Amino acid sequence: MAFTISRVLIKLKYICFLALMINQTVLGQNTVQEFSFDSYEEIWNQVKAKNPDLESYRLNIDKANYDVKASKAFRLPTVTGTFNGQRNFDLATTPLPGEIAGQPGNTVDVQFGQDFAYNAGISINKSFLDRQSALKLKMSKLNAEMATAQQAAFLELLDQQTGLYYYSALVAKRAVQLWEQDLQLSDSVATIILNRYEEGLIDAISANQARINVLTVQQNLNNNQQLYQQSIDELRKLLGCLPEDKLELNESLQYELPKVFSSERLTSNQDIALASINKDQAQTQVSIQKSLFIPQLSLNTYLGRQQFRNDFGLSFDGDEWSNYSYASLNLNIPIFSGLSKINQLKSSKLDLERAKNDLQTEINKAMIEDNRLINDYHLSLRNTKLTKDAYELYEENSLLSYQQYEEGLISLDRYLTVFQDYLKSENTFLNSLLNNYNYYSQIAPRILN
Repeated sequence: MAFTISRVLIKLKYICFLALMINQTVLGQNTVQEFSFDSYEEIWNQVKAKNPDLESYRLNIDKANYDVKASKAFRLPTVTGTFNGQRNFDLATTPLPGEIAGQPGNTVDVQFGQDFAYNAGISINKSFLDRQSALKLKMSKLNAEMATAQQAAFLELLDQQTGLYYYSALVAKRAVQLWEQDLQLSDSVATIILNRYEEGLIDAISANQARINVLTVQQNLNNNQQLYQQSIDELRKLLGCLPEDKLELNESLQYELPKVFSSERLTSNQDIALASINKDQAQTQVSIQKSLFIPQLSLNTYLGRQQFRNDFGLSFDGDEWSNYSYASLNLNIPIFSGLSKINQLKSSKLDLERAKNDLQTEINKAMIEDNRLINDYHLSLRNTKLTKDAYELYEENSLLSYQQYEEGLISLDRYLTVFQDYLKSENTFLNSLLNNYNYYSQIAPRILN
């Protein structure tokens, strides 16, 4: 009987272990995501939704908006409920004329009050002349604008990075397909040439050159495979993917060249927007420092009741309490607080001058860099068009030369020279195309629709 129970327990443990392993396997499979995109717009929308760094900027904006709401609180009165209990160990002594106590001609020391005093009520405070709080509200709004501008600047940078890696992956993907075709061709040619070399029909130089062409093509193929994988990995980072997630790009570039743009269509540089807000913040800080020299006016109202006792205790009987209320108008006039406020004001003015200088510097720099970016892009576009035309001609020559070589119309050396030129032109075109999309990725996010 014991043996049977033991076997049952072992089977139960095995079943539980198997169920646990299956459950973990299913959960592990569910965590793997596969991303597939047909266009740049699709992947860009996904990056905006999932990028982990962008989420931090969104949180900063939310925090800045709450700070604005908190800064608006000075417009409303503050209401505070208070309760105070006081134990008087020694009451104050007041000298009074003796006539009051039936001792004419003498001075009598009299103590007023009781040993225990309690106060309970509501205090209401409202500021009417508070320039500092109004300026702090303005500063909090500028901070919210800065947070929004920082997010916009990061979005522009994120768009540029996404475009760079996306088009780099497409160029590399297309290049891999082409180099694989070239590898098949170079392998076939090398096989034929090596056979003829073994037959003693050609010299070793031609055989070696055929091997070199195969190695060159293989090297270019490996480089583009590496570039493709690196670009995919960078896109996976921007998407916030897990290490086991997969990413696939379905679009085929087909060696299409980007569009021509004019500098007039470029939106303003985000660095200018940030510098402009920074200048406004510096100007507001100067105003805040100036407001420290302005009087502050506030009204304080207290509505409450008092209870005095000679023994420790507290009664909630209404007859034991007496009304105690007052209203006070407070006017605080700054007169002298050392030289700190003056020096802080001078320091904030210097920050303002620096912010103005930084803004003008950004404007001038942006104009130069934007014009140079457009010019470099158009020059790269023209060069890419030239290298593309040259590549297509070299490709045609390579095919024609191979046919002529098979027909015995040209020598092997002649064909190998043409094939080498074709490989060089192909590599030059791919590098030009990649460089051109690098410029395009910087410009496209800033083009007005």
